[in-house]
Amino acid sequence: MAPDAWIPGLAGLLGLVLGSFLNVCTLRWPVGESVVHPPSRCPGCGAGIAPWDNVPVLGWLWLRGRCRNCAEPISVQYPLVELTTGLIWAGCAWQWGLSWEALRAATFMTIVLGIAVSDARFYIIPDAFSLGGALLGVALAFAPGGIEPTSALVGAVVGFGGFWLVGVLGTWIVRLRNPDRLAEAFDAHDEQRADPVVQGRVAVLARPAARLALLALAGLVIAGVGFRWGAAGFWVAAPTMLAAVAILLAWVESFEDATFEAEREAEGQGASAADEGDDVPISALGGGDVRMMALVGAFLGPIGVLWTTLGGSLLALVAAVPLTLIFRQLIPLGIFLAYAAAATWLWGDAVGAWYLAYTGIAGP
Repeated sequence: MAPDAWIPGLAGLLGLVLGSFLNVCTLRWPVGESVVHPPSRCPGCGAGIAPWDNVPVLGWLWLRGRCRNCAEPISVQYPLVELTTGLIWAGCAWQWGLSWEALRAATFMTIVLGIAVSDARFYIIPDAFSLGGALLGVALAFAPGGIEPTSALVGAVVGFGGFWLVGVLGTWIVRLRNPDRLAEAFDAHDEQRADPVVQGRVAVLARPAARLALLALAGLVIAGVGFRWGAAGFWVAAPTMLAAVAILLAWVESFEDATFEAEREAEGQGASAADEGDDVPISALGGGDVRMMALVGAFLGPIGVLWTTLGGSLLALVAAVPLTLIFRQLIPLGIFLAYAAAATWLWGDAVGAWYLAYTGIAGP
């Protein structure tokens, strides 16, 4: 039985506030800025944002998506992240009530949302999300119910160590076949950002009409799933689709030079290391993805790492390959790992039980 309505309602309000702070984290952590100082400001003119204009979602609507001082557009990504986070917290409270499991689930999904948005816009997964989140996951494992502390610790080690090994072996194999292949790929990635064809295709997604169409499509999917599966379907579909639009818009906005400069300074993230004088190592797997899997393991355990890896790889093949062919740009793996991690939290046990039964491992 679903909990009283006031519990999801209050959780949703808390999620909206956390979503506003999450926006700050996704914009400042990747470029090494403090999330405390200076206070919120317009990214265009630098003017401070008044508290009444900074109310989650409503502030953006009140300002009609423009800065009060300079009238520059404010990305719809901001209210989408706030709304998504609010839905995540309300949905977890609806599913698990006032419990530690609800807190763990909402915290984990908020962190992976921040990872996906950061990776889409900057091609960087901040350590504050990954390693900080891993520590938080281990700490929450000591709370009643859920994963055991030992499993959380082992999962963090397995997640980090397994992906680190994959990255080392992958880099060795690629360099063995072609020593300059990785450097050439990342150089081409940067050069194509200035290609008029690529810029034109991205500009289509940057148009207000295109963004409205994306939101309308997301709304239709949410309504359809909610109608078919009721409240359970809505609480899954709504944050999933709204997050997808926010992540796509963050990726589109990554083409702005000012935001994408952070990629060139990110150690081990697959940045433009081949630039003259740049000593950043290039690897087949970004260091941020490796550290992210420590977070996944801390919250989901070793088996959760396995399902997240398989699910993220499958999503990347289905979604990233077509986008790469169309836009000729590398798509961050962290986005798909984040979605797979959230899906593993919701359905990992059921998928694992089905697999064991299907293969006969669990017996007749």
